[in-house]
Amino acid sequence: MKKLLLIINPVTAKVTISPHLVDIVDIFEKSGYDVNIHISKRKNDIKEVTEQTGSNYDVVVCSGGDGTLNETVSGVLKLDKKPKIGYIPAGTTNDFAQSWGIPRKPLDAAKSIVSTDPIKTDVSMFCGRPFIYVAAFGAFTKVSYQTPQQMKRNLGYTAYLFEGIKSIGTIRPWKMELKHDHGTVEGEFLYGMISNTRKIGGFDLKMKNDISISDGLMEVILVKKPQNPADNPKMLGAVLSQDTSSEYITFEHVKQIEFTTDERLPWTVDGEDGGIVKQGKVEIIERAIELFY
Repeated sequence: MKKLLLIINPVTAKVTISPHLVDIVDIFEKSGYDVNIHISKRKNDIKEVTEQTGSNYDVVVCSGGDGTLNETVSGVLKLDKKPKIGYIPAGTTNDFAQSWGIPRKPLDAAKSIVSTDPIKTDVSMFCGRPFIYVAAFGAFTKVSYQTPQQMKRNLGYTAYLFEGIKSIGTIRPWKMELKHDHGTVEGEFLYGMISNTRKIGGFDLKMKNDISISDGLMEVILVKKPQNPADNPKMLGAVLSQDTSSEYITFEHVKQIEFTTDERLPWTVDGEDGGIVKQGKVEIIERAIELFY
């Protein structure tokens, strides 16, 4: 009999998963899986359990937000014998699930896992740390992990807007140089992200049809500070319309990118605190895992 490990993050998934847990297990068992359940107890617990026991399973299914998926993927990457990965989204925004068509309803997500074939999926590395959909710096990037969990549950996207409004006064440019496959970009940037996603914060990326999670490429988007403050409205207009032809926006498909800043720069990785670094490298591991979606 095939073996399946179901990992649940109670912080993000309890309300969503609890009413359906018996039915979810039933779906897996009727599909020929012997199911074990692990309830996460603390940060990094999911990564550790996956790394320590994942090789004993054919499939590891995680339920929680994007951070839960990140921990699961991080653990699987450490294994020589890698289980396939399933995801039952139960966070607030679930950018990854929305980007790649993973059902938001728990029972539908479980049914999809047992009725579809896994797809070989890219994983990116930020300074040696895996991420599945985005590493970002600059304006609003602290919002996702600083927003209180209870507010996220109660208000959804509105919670992020509240926290974003509070952070407007702290927006500042960062002077940096970025070297990638196609050349070098330098300047003062208000925001930047290196990603493999079609949605950020629940919003569609305009160029989503040009983005794949299995093509061995990441996408880089940078927003440059205007030299003349009078041009701020033009820059904001380009951001709102996602005008990649604008002089204020850089958009590239890349395999790797190296960055250097004048001072240590805070990053987020898959919506979590990514640390404060002055220089680093971001690269992609092509088709590193097998994921149901």
